[in-house]
Amino acid sequence: MGYRIEIDYGNCFNCGVCMDVCPVEALDMSRPRAAGPEAADASGRWSPYAMEYPVQVGECIGCSICIRECPVVVMTLVTVDGPTPLLERQGPIVRPVEAGDAWVPLAEVTMEALKPDHPSPWGDLFQWTTAQRPEAWQVWRTMVGDPPPLPQAPCQVACPAGTDAGRYVGAVAAGRYDDAYAIAAEFNPFPSVCGWICTAPCEAACRRGTLDEPISIRTIKRFASERGKLPAVPKPSVSRTERVAVVGGGPAGMAAAYYLARLGYPVTVFEAMPIPGGMMAIGIPEYRLPREVLQEEIARIVGLGVELRLDNAMGRDFTLSDLERDGFRAVFLATGASKSRRLGVPGDALTGVVPATLFLKRVNLGEEPHLTGSVIVIGGGSTAMDAARSALRSGATSVTIAYRRGRADMPAQVEEIEAAEHEGITILAGLAPTEVEERDGSVAAVLFAEQRPTGASDGTRAVWAPVPGAARRIAATTVLVAVGEEPDPSILPEGAGIEVSGWAGIAADARTLATGRAGVFAGGDVVSGPKTIIDAVAAGRRAAGSIHEFLAGVTGGEAEILRTVRYPTPNEKTLSLDIAPRPRVHLPLPVYTPGSFKTGQAGFDETAARAEASRCFRCDAVYSCGDVHLRAGRGPADDPDRIGTVPMPPPVAPTGPTSMTTGGEL
Repeated sequence: MGYRIEIDYGNCFNCGVCMDVCPVEALDMSRPRAAGPEAADASGRWSPYAMEYPVQVGECIGCSICIRECPVVVMTLVTVDGPTPLLERQGPIVRPVEAGDAWVPLAEVTMEALKPDHPSPWGDLFQWTTAQRPEAWQVWRTMVGDPPPLPQAPCQVACPAGTDAGRYVGAVAAGRYDDAYAIAAEFNPFPSVCGWICTAPCEAACRRGTLDEPISIRTIKRFASERGKLPAVPKPSVSRTERVAVVGGGPAGMAAAYYLARLGYPVTVFEAMPIPGGMMAIGIPEYRLPREVLQEEIARIVGLGVELRLDNAMGRDFTLSDLERDGFRAVFLATGASKSRRLGVPGDALTGVVPATLFLKRVNLGEEPHLTGSVIVIGGGSTAMDAARSALRSGATSVTIAYRRGRADMPAQVEEIEAAEHEGITILAGLAPTEVEERDGSVAAVLFAEQRPTGASDGTRAVWAPVPGAARRIAATTVLVAVGEEPDPSILPEGAGIEVSGWAGIAADARTLATGRAGVFAGGDVVSGPKTIIDAVAAGRRAAGSIHEFLAGVTGGEAEILRTVRYPTPNEKTLSLDIAPRPRVHLPLPVYTPGSFKTGQAGFDETAARAEASRCFRCDAVYSCGDVHLRAGRGPADDPDRIGTVPMPPPVAPTGPTSMTTGGEL
């Protein structure tokens, strides 16, 4: 796989800007094959140094700088199977011995730009307007009149919290582990937790995946948090008096508390469970998330002055009105979505049919539930995998996961599924439960209808339907139900002035997270339904920004938070990129010890972490770095034998009279 740069040659006017701005020198300008305005010098003689069209001569990293800077918008980027066809460099190019802090204009590195100035190529018909370029690296000849904002790397865009993954990956590659950890913690107060269990949407968006495989961003983050040390959090510049109550000590609530404390607000978190952390603590087994990792990050938040009240449930121990009477000026509801959905089939109320979230809660609170016989887990997400692997550790003789769609449709991460199978758990796809069979008041088996894809789609994935007459019976003594969770609206009394959606979630403004009751905000799973930890962190930060706007009477609350928590690092002066295909460094499957909940998942050692981090294209930095070197990659300089051929565009006839001749050798 690779990237190919396609050009609409009919509308290209041969300015060379794309070649000038390419940080990896993947583009060059071809030599003319016919007479035309760019094929002669001032005296009308053919010039062997005139340039015609852009051609791809090296491996592209997909940064799209050329596309963004093209003044006539004639370039597109496409992915291709197999090696990208390349042409030889057209040259000659005279690179400076020492690169400066900014991009060098094309005229200074090649004899292709002969003109000392660049008037409009259309004469008096149109004016060539050179845009003001505020950044040092931006070349003086770009003509984009209304440029878009400076781009972010795809990994950062894909992260709900906007974590600057490229920057901390680059710091690990350079051996700067303290910097890496601090960068990872900028926009996310749970970097260590996410280094263990994040669903890593950043990796799905990673441009490196087009060349070979995405960077192991999550595991690099875990390495940084294990090897690095965070700097002390500075005291807030303003000490505020407006008290804020956060209801729910999960990732959304604790993130909101963290950001509000960084702004100087006194915050109290009310948590219904005897331990903080929400589903991070009671829903995720210790073998996937070591308890000390979560406890350390909770302690860091509490250490900012956040008050934590455990075993305090809204609706049981206090009400919204109580909080207002106690002097809290704003309230953030972040109670999550821990209520497990039922199967909705005959027999789903039998004693042996247990919500997977309830079973995991008992496991994680140290109740040590003991299972016997065969266990069936119904569902295909992370909760199903956690329940199945915990059931095996809790004494089940066998565990089977049944999912109603295909294996590729399972929401759980691939490594979770592989780990479950590695431990001896059977995974069956295409089975929808129709009945829980009873014997003497207990679960005896589950009846399933076999399913197959219909060929239709619901917009996101294939629709599956029962196969007529195809049924299956699987014996079991316990059924763990993991078909989804939803919020519990019982925390809100009648007349609270807060709307609840049709599926029981709290209704809140999509941008501000404000509810219908003044000063009350809601976010995370209680509003959106079950999502990921990093989604909850993003919701908590957005809520903190809105609460700050509400209490301080300002605008741009979240932007102020980001300025407050930003960890400054100097701009990259030099980048060294490896764009030759390299295998991703994969972690081994976790070591499984029957009956033990201790983690057996190894992380990266220093050699593996730096090698994996060095595969990064540094999409976050190539845009502002004036000195980019390629350690390896496909191109004329390092492997001429692998250069392919690409069809050249047909010559474009000159649009006006010319006295140029075509004499001379090219």
